[in-house]
Amino acid sequence: MNIDNFSFTTDQSIHLAFDPHTLESLIRDGKLHVSDFSCLDKPSQKGVWAMVRSVAISTLRLS
Repeated sequence: MNIDNFSFTTDQSIHLAFDPHTLESLIRDGKLHVSDFSCLDKPSQKGVWAMVRSVAISTLRLS
């Protein structure tokens, strides 16, 4: 992708939707951190935090 042709300012947001399994995989692989995005509603926020707890528990069990 040629970034020179991409016009986007830092005060704008891009709204995306991820399949929960894809989101969990990105978080688990360290490719996306929860501080990199914000949830748009409470059910999504609760789901993401449950995902983060699950990933953390899995990581602790492996170490």
